Amino acid sequence: MTSAQLALVAACCTVLALLGVFAAVREVRGRIPDPAKPKSRAAGRLARAKADLPARWQQRWRHLVITAGVVALAVWAWTGWPVHGLLAGATVLGLPYVLYPGTAATLRIERLEALGQWLNQLAGVHQAGISLAQTVRSSAKSAPDPIAPNVRALAHRLGTAMDAEDAFALFADELADGVSDHIVLLFQTHAVYKGPGLSAALEALAATIHQQAADARDIEADRAKVRKSSRMVSMVICVVVVGCMLNDAWSGWYQSPVGQLVLAVLGAMFAFTLRWLRKIARTKPDPRLIDPLPGDILDHLVSAESDPGESAARPSPSVSEYVL
Repeated sequence: MTSAQLALVAACCTVLALLGVFAAVREVRGRIPDPAKPKSRAAGRLARAKADLPARWQQRWRHLVITAGVVALAVWAWTGWPVHGLLAGATVLGLPYVLYPGTAATLRIERLEALGQWLNQLAGVHQAGISLAQTVRSSAKSAPDPIAPNVRALAHRLGTAMDAEDAFALFADELADGVSDHIVLLFQTHAVYKGPGLSAALEALAATIHQQAADARDIEADRAKVRKSSRMVSMVICVVVVGCMLNDAWSGWYQSPVGQLVLAVLGAMFAFTLRWLRKIARTKPDPRLIDPLPGDILDHLVSAESDPGESAARPSPSVSEYVL
């Protein structure tokens, strides 16, 4: 390489190293999100990416990002070529997604099964003549684990001055699934009209959700075979690429500006292929039946939950117009 190329590489290394140190410090210190500020598209994608990982990897997300950055800088410094380092860092960051490709689908199935169990609990308690709000509050301690935080939050809201319809609407937004919207619509209808037959309706809806969860498990069992093959192919490709990069006879051509560009294109194509395979095999939630609450109504409900006395003096926006 010429002196000008070396200077350019050194400048790029310095800039990326500073950015990596800044990002690492920011991740270690943690960030406090502003609830009033809407999430950006990048933040939404990052949240969805973290949700695709198992719980233990979500808890170690910062460590994973820091490790990927350190590996990228170390490989860059060792080889002297930036693309080598970037690909190494991307491999470390993407390894959990290759090892655990069906996490989001498994979590959704577990949540469906938990919803069915919870509805059966509600139906059994409500048959004793207890109101819906009291039934939900009594089920908070024994709610299934996948939905336990949401049920406890709903029980807390029903125990405050918040309107039941508003509390159910927040519950629907937290789960953000068409299946949960069916439950919330049933709750909201009963909260308004207080009609009989709620226990039978809950049991029928629970049976439908259990059947949907069983069908989803059968589909995921077939997809798991394809995911296993894709995972094995990905691991073999990574091992072969690492072996080739360690052999100067194979990787010598990539140690040039043109070779770096070609290597970057090949790496991007491989990453795009893996992402495309994950996208077509991803289990999407059912379409929403209830529109998400707008920001002004959501802020009002949150403030009402934290300070019921202050918000009681202000008129509450209606959420009924946002139900399709």
